[in-house]
Amino acid sequence: MHFVSTLVCLISLSGIQSASVSSLECGACSLLVTHFELKIAAVDPKKKIEVGSFRVSPTGDQKGLKEIGYARSESHLTEIIEHACDDAKHYKLVVNTITGKSVYVHNDATHLKGDESPKMRYNLQNACNDFIDSHEDELLGFLKTAHQDPVKQFCQGEMGACTAVDVAPLPAAPEEPMDLSDIPDDEIDRKEL
Repeated sequence: MHFVSTLVCLISLSGIQSASVSSLECGACSLLVTHFELKIAAVDPKKKIEVGSFRVSPTGDQKGLKEIGYARSESHLTEIIEHACDDAKHYKLVVNTITGKSVYVHNDATHLKGDESPKMRYNLQNACNDFIDSHEDELLGFLKTAHQDPVKQFCQGEMGACTAVDVAPLPAAPEEPMDLSDIPDDEIDRKEL
């Protein structure tokens, strides 16, 4: 009987461990999509690149070339992927106070405090590299077109790496109370004070 209860306990613990791995995979997917979208947004939308066949016919014509936007071109996406996982050093693991779930987010994305340890970042970077090794073609194919909510659409919808809870919005930063020093002197009616 003791053996059966030990076995049940081990199975339960392995379930907990796989939930942790799934969350790390979600963090890696979110990191990648967010990183790519920020890099794509930083490119001038007028910037173009020629793609297609660069062969010259005997008459000197070059047929098969077309001009596309550089931001979502395969050339640009391939360039971005080279160092995308380095962005893990700017991430932290926080508890979303709305959902109660721990999620990986960029330091600038939230006011919430969380785990910013080297070990957490190392694990996220490794998960990111593993995600690229396993899903590079799907990721690059998805990023060739713009999407309304790319992290949710790709990481939850297409890859199944995240749950709806994982991609739920984070709470807004609390507003800091204003005091009289925040109001310009010419806007304060001192008689009312």
